[in-house]
Amino acid sequence: MRVEAGAARGLLLPGAGEEVWKSVPLHLRTQLQTAAQRLVSPEQAVLREKGNAPVRYALRAAANRRMTGRHWLVLLAAPRESLGGARSERARRVFEVLEQVVADFVAPAVAGSSKSVVSAPGSAGAAPVPGHAAESVDGSVLVSGAGPGAGSGAAAPKGTVVEGAAAVPGPREAEVQAADDAPSEPASASSVRVEAGAARGRLLPGEDDPSWADMPIRLRQALRGPAHQLVTPVRGPLKAKEQRRVLSAVRAAGRMRMTGAHWLLLMTTEREAFGSARSARAGAFYGVLEQILAEHPPLAQDLDAPVAPAAG
Repeated sequence: MRVEAGAARGLLLPGAGEEVWKSVPLHLRTQLQTAAQRLVSPEQAVLREKGNAPVRYALRAAANRRMTGRHWLVLLAAPRESLGGARSERARRVFEVLEQVVADFVAPAVAGSSKSVVSAPGSAGAAPVPGHAAESVDGSVLVSGAGPGAGSGAAAPKGTVVEGAAAVPGPREAEVQAADDAPSEPASASSVRVEAGAARGRLLPGEDDPSWADMPIRLRQALRGPAHQLVTPVRGPLKAKEQRRVLSAVRAAGRMRMTGAHWLLLMTTEREAFGSARSARAGAFYGVLEQILAEHPPLAQDLDAPVAPAAG
């Protein structure tokens, strides 16, 4: 089985029985409950299709706050069209919440614990045979998700790699995908030379530097409103898969739960990643980032500034 679409495509997901599924934050489960209730009351025609039964049951479980790991796996691997028609606002909302679950919880969780998938002994680098599962060192398997026409395959007992591409990634690709879904970069506590984004030409503190935690509340509050407006709803470049980490950081800014990693990512992201040149919301958000750079002293070091000669 292969996933043609899905909120978690490309991620190495924990198995259905793993404890991580019990740790999905309450606010995300509540958002999914509300959206799922609207989608199944009444059910759309696509949800009543025989091949779409796993998605229907998982949505009902979400609406009743009785989600298990298996339900999460089904929904996160479900193609968008398995939830409803292209014009269905209720289906769109459910899929957006699932994308938020991936960006805010699943991707950071798996980025810290996932292992790269390896080939069987004696066939290093060989591509998996179509239609067969490729085992990893910890028992994870490559599986695709659910939806109309997807069949009735069971979730993997240990872990699942949900793929939206036509080919299953090799060991190196799987490792890169996990790294791409990490919540932020870089991982060093040293200073960072910035070559892009609002902080272009500056030397910023590393993500573990205490100056990020000392960010004045007035500046964090100034960013909060523009961040919330930028992702309510998510649109434009931020909807792209490659911008998942940026989207997660913007949402963290909207909730005033920023880490140094989030700050660094936003300060080094180009303007066009937030929205088109005509987007007033993206412009307002980027403007506040520039304001923060100008008003928070630890961030004001310009690489192009002249260096004073040494005494003597």
